[in-house]
Amino acid sequence: MSAHTTQRQSLNASNFAKIASLALTGTLVGFFVVSYLPGALDVDNRLITVPFRGLMLGFLLYTGYRWISMVGLCIRMSPITLLALFFGTSYCTRFIADAALLQVQLGSPPSDMALYLFGMCVPTFIIFYLINDITLYRKALVWAVIALGACCLVSALWTRTATVSSGAGHQANSLVSHIEYGHMGVTTMILGLFLALNVGRSYPPWYLRLSAVVAVSLGIFTLLAASSRGALVAGILLIPFVLYLGIRYGSKLGTIGICVVFVVLLSVTISYLARNGEQVIRQIASASAYSSASESIYARQVMMGDAWHQYLMHPWLGSSIVERNSLSYPHNSIVEAFMATGTFGGTAFVLLVLLATHRAFRLIKYDPVTAWIPLCFFQQLAASMFSGGLYANMPLWGMMAIMLGAESRRMYATADRPQIQFAS
Repeated sequence: MSAHTTQRQSLNASNFAKIASLALTGTLVGFFVVSYLPGALDVDNRLITVPFRGLMLGFLLYTGYRWISMVGLCIRMSPITLLALFFGTSYCTRFIADAALLQVQLGSPPSDMALYLFGMCVPTFIIFYLINDITLYRKALVWAVIALGACCLVSALWTRTATVSSGAGHQANSLVSHIEYGHMGVTTMILGLFLALNVGRSYPPWYLRLSAVVAVSLGIFTLLAASSRGALVAGILLIPFVLYLGIRYGSKLGTIGICVVFVVLLSVTISYLARNGEQVIRQIASASAYSSASESIYARQVMMGDAWHQYLMHPWLGSSIVERNSLSYPHNSIVEAFMATGTFGGTAFVLLVLLATHRAFRLIKYDPVTAWIPLCFFQQLAASMFSGGLYANMPLWGMMAIMLGAESRRMYATADRPQIQFAS
């Protein structure tokens, strides 16, 4: 291979890394960014969301085209691929049967559900599954931290101002619920801490680490102000894990300092919300949402119980794409998988989750510099167990696809397993 060809392949790989990182940033952060635009521009939110979905779909397809043009289309029929193909086919077939053949009531317009499933979730899974080099996403860490920090800042400022709404009645932040805003805070804290603590010892510039600390501070406020139990649980589970990675693979002194700052910020934020809870105008919820007596807890327990009962009534093929009584998702992805696809499809989904979790831990162990990606997968998985669904959960599909398809060169590099070769 000539030096010119090698240089060209290296340049192609570098350019594609930016494209892949932008695709991942858009998947994790894009929907939060556009959620502020309708209120800021005083327009109907559909004028923002529909073009955004089209833009994301087009960019994902372009990302897939660039990847295939470099490495060729080579899909190994591994057990993971077969499991993903089986579950995806089962789930999509269930939706088509309910929406087109049986024409059962779904709670949401079938066209909207089809747009989410076939226009967002399925392409996201396929594209990220095909890109089997996790190191290509490294640039997304800094980009996501900056974008999430900006979103958290706007969210914090808007809690002190009147709610902006358009003539059509669509509020500024009506696109995402307080649950999603809570998880926005958790994601900001995870990625910001990862960058600030120099996990993997990639040694980012001081101004990026300082920006990450600011983003973490804003993430703390967003998480607590959102009053989301699921996001709080995800934060309690994952933030200590990030701090452990900071001690193990990053800056030990920085981790100790962050812990001190972390405790102070938590105390100040909780004190502020306790004193000003009545004055803070939230696009989110109230602190009473943390109460175990909340009606939403009971409602979700009922939905999960009803969904599981409906699966037991139709164990082979499942009952429906939605829970039949509430006409909504049951707020637990595993229960939803069994409810929608039956025993075989649900088992396939559980196996995919277990395999993705196993790979996530291996990636953290062998390639800690990219450990923030498995951490985001764990967060999305935790969110799907408390309040998430499958058909509209684009980040979950994307992060699971990365875990199932991407390979770390440190993790799998052996003498008989060559590095990825780009087509000339």
